[in-house]
Amino acid sequence: MQKQRVEIKKDGFYLNGEPFYLASGDVHYFRIHPSAWHRHLMLAKEFGLTAIQLYVPWNLHEPQKGIYDFSGMLDLPAFLKMAADFGFKILLRPAPYICSECDFGGLPSWLLFDEKVRIRCAEPTYLLHIKDYYKVLMEKVRPYLFTNGGPIIMVALENEYGGSGYDLTYMEYLKDLLTELGVDVPFYTTDGSPTQLHMGSLPGVFIGSNFRSNPGEGTRFADFTEKDYPDFPYFVGELWSGRAIYWGEPYQKRDPVPTAQSYAECLKRGFVNFYMFSGGTNFGFFPGALRGKSFTPRPETPIRYISHVTSYDEDALVSENGLPTEKYYLCRAELDKHLGKPQRNDRALPFAYETQALTIPFSHMARLFDNLDVLTTAEAETVAPETMEYIKQMHGFTLYSTEVQGWNSGWKPPLHFEGIRDRATVYDGETYLGAVERERENETIYWDADNRTGTLNILVESLGRINGGVDLDNDKKGITRYVKLADAKLYHWKMRALPMDDISKVRYQSFSADKITENDPLFYKATFDAKAGVDTFLDMKAFGHGFVWVNGFNIGRFRSIGPQYTLYVPGGLLKGKDNVIEVLDIQPKKENTEIHGVLEHNLEN
Repeated sequence: MQKQRVEIKKDGFYLNGEPFYLASGDVHYFRIHPSAWHRHLMLAKEFGLTAIQLYVPWNLHEPQKGIYDFSGMLDLPAFLKMAADFGFKILLRPAPYICSECDFGGLPSWLLFDEKVRIRCAEPTYLLHIKDYYKVLMEKVRPYLFTNGGPIIMVALENEYGGSGYDLTYMEYLKDLLTELGVDVPFYTTDGSPTQLHMGSLPGVFIGSNFRSNPGEGTRFADFTEKDYPDFPYFVGELWSGRAIYWGEPYQKRDPVPTAQSYAECLKRGFVNFYMFSGGTNFGFFPGALRGKSFTPRPETPIRYISHVTSYDEDALVSENGLPTEKYYLCRAELDKHLGKPQRNDRALPFAYETQALTIPFSHMARLFDNLDVLTTAEAETVAPETMEYIKQMHGFTLYSTEVQGWNSGWKPPLHFEGIRDRATVYDGETYLGAVERERENETIYWDADNRTGTLNILVESLGRINGGVDLDNDKKGITRYVKLADAKLYHWKMRALPMDDISKVRYQSFSADKITENDPLFYKATFDAKAGVDTFLDMKAFGHGFVWVNGFNIGRFRSIGPQYTLYVPGGLLKGKDNVIEVLDIQPKKENTEIHGVLEHNLEN
């Protein structure tokens, strides 16, 4: 039997010698609950896509060195099979680095535990870690290659590498390793500017470009590829249909009309992939961060750290909860027109969909400080404060404690924090003093220095590692420098790792609003009934700062600073009876005695 083959020629793509029209979009299995995979893929099919592009996040699939997870939302083979059943081909981007606005750009943060490791280059230890991971990953992937009768027609080598590094030895290593592990479909790379395209590609490897969906953006790439890559067809690896959302920054959606116009222009030149076609959710501790030009910069700090919200709706053609948008219909019309198909006016959903409203009174509560013993996974005593990575912690919170001796002066000296990454709440014992956030203007916090010995507690949270750029490997978490009282550094610290991966042992008591002390970190808990399998959105606008778990699943972070004020709860997480919700609010309020599920998302108000 003749082996299946994929060919890329100047005029397009060929599968077993037959022309294949590539119209694709990113749909990320790991950001969508498996119960909604079918809905997102059905909309992609209705739109007219012929292929799905998807990343593979190393940090989720190997959360600890040598421990792998391909279950539930991470069941890559199940998603590939479902996509193939729809008739889609697959453009697979298996990392090692994916960017994708996720923590550490999809690299596992345990790489930072070893000071010798250098990422995204041909550093030997880093390459060995990749090889170990790829051996496991390719066992899952290999049966789904087109050459083996599966849907995968192309595999990416890296991701936007020309914008970060220039190490052709590293790129050649990835190509050779994947080939050695049985990948025999064409490889490809994608990048931004012409310079990045040169520096992030390899001779003979198919190339695509990434840019915003603004009319005229594709012209310069077309001119560049026709001149410098005459043997390749025009390919937009990422036509950015929307934009990322950041905590504390204004969020404005892109106008769907120019997006559709840009899509039409690019279709005339060649082949286009939407990033993102489908929105999704940065569940748990998955969101990353940007250190660059913020939307509301301080005059003295035009460059600063801003972290991504829980939602990965991205103003995509299909929303976070899997519904078509106006942008979807306008762009669908452009693809139909380009392919000579009849125009479609029907906007009826190809599936039944509903959301539900819920009112859930809290029944139990538990103070964080009363449960440190069951939440702490590692401890260390150090002279100077060390980072989370020092105690082998990857995400969540670290509690730093030190004793401070006072004097009988009545003076209240200021505390100075240098190197907080990324947000800290500060306590005198268990009494709240204030909050400090990385690269923001913070109010001065003072220490009561009267004649007593007090415990200074600093609860530091990682809001997500930087997901791109040259600072990628320089974003360790916790206290990275020092804490001063007046002009003197403080020493002799106790560190406790509180990653919040397992909160099952938290000791709850009956709920009473009278027992709530504002800004005293608190767990809330309730049991509730719901319509099984029906989506809802938790209204978190009245809450402070923390996380929510539904039936043991961390649905993500909430923050009072917006612009995201609701958290999406996939219906697949909900049963008819005895659902359990748990909320950790670092800065609780007495008036929060219940939580509400609402019918619509609030990402802008």
